[in-house]
Amino acid sequence: MKNNLRKLWQQLRFHIFETDDVIIYWPDFYKGIMLLLFALAIMSGHLLWYVTTYHSDNRIWLNDNYYDLRLLTSYAQIVLTFCVLLIAYIFHNYEKFRLFMGWFIPLYFGLQLIFSAHYVGIYSPAAMAGIINILLIGFVLYQPKVIYSIMVIVAVVVVAICYLTKIDIIPYAPLFSDALDHSAFYKNTFWINSMVVLYTPILFVSAVFFEVLLSQWRRREKKIEVLSQIDGLTNVYNRRYVNDHLQKIYHKQHSAYALVILDLDHFKQINDSYGHEAGDEVLRQVGAILHAAVRGNDVVGRLGGEEFALVLSGCNLDGALEIAERCRSKIAQMDIHLNDGQVLKISASFGVAIEQEGAAPEEITRMADQALYLAKQQGRNQVRHFQELNLASSA
Repeated sequence: MKNNLRKLWQQLRFHIFETDDVIIYWPDFYKGIMLLLFALAIMSGHLLWYVTTYHSDNRIWLNDNYYDLRLLTSYAQIVLTFCVLLIAYIFHNYEKFRLFMGWFIPLYFGLQLIFSAHYVGIYSPAAMAGIINILLIGFVLYQPKVIYSIMVIVAVVVVAICYLTKIDIIPYAPLFSDALDHSAFYKNTFWINSMVVLYTPILFVSAVFFEVLLSQWRRREKKIEVLSQIDGLTNVYNRRYVNDHLQKIYHKQHSAYALVILDLDHFKQINDSYGHEAGDEVLRQVGAILHAAVRGNDVVGRLGGEEFALVLSGCNLDGALEIAERCRSKIAQMDIHLNDGQVLKISASFGVAIEQEGAAPEEITRMADQALYLAKQQGRNQVRHFQELNLASSA
């Protein structure tokens, strides 16, 4: 039993807080189902307060003549809401029905709350605060054309209730007794506590909704941020992230690093001879090899095409050359199996540059590019570093 409850909680937690399916992107029909569940929670809370209050010392502040009627209407609201849920479940496979219910349910939800608000006073703080909360949820959940059309209908009903109350066709706040009506509301402890208690279910439901929404939104934004930094083909960082990372290192004092740029040799021939699908597979496997060959705090990125970069934090020339040589060797030893059974071999040329004091990332990148060009000039499938260019020019 305990394991089942734990499993149920884990599933619930995933669907509420860890899913990428954010509530505001749900179809209107499923948003409506959620509103019906909210309505049941709010109505049940109000009914519980009413029954417990009526059977307490505070009964003197309630209107005895309306107890049976309000009890009946409360149960009727809950049963009717269950019926709407049941109908929605039965006919949920019909597209036109879902479209209609996507509009009808928020209207039903609003009218039910207005009906309840009439019993405690349409102008009361609990009613006004509840209406504002529900409007906020509506504007977050629904498109403007849906929420505005519903607002017009709800506004007409509210105005009608206010007018009928003013001309004494219907009583104002019939739930409360004459003793309360003729007292100073804002000095009556029971009335103040009642407003707080009646608003609490709406506040709780709204708070839960916005907490769930914000949790889902933050997760989605974080995922989008991560995806914007990753190259979709090779699953290593993209050029933008590599450049941003170099800039961050540059603005940190005493942050030494090495930059390695590598280019796959004769990669165009692979695309021309075996097709771009084979070329993509080569890039994916090279990305995996590079990621496995570097240290945990190093950055592997694809600069574009068949060109990759390694940003090696706190690494001197000897360490950078060792890592680059390890990557070169693993790439050269790699067998790439194609779907037709063929096996490809690939090699790569590497250029290494070490961070120079005061040198901008663009300068270090230029130095690594020049070292890469030297590696290609001297036969490819090798590692060269920028200092070799200086030695060659001096000689």
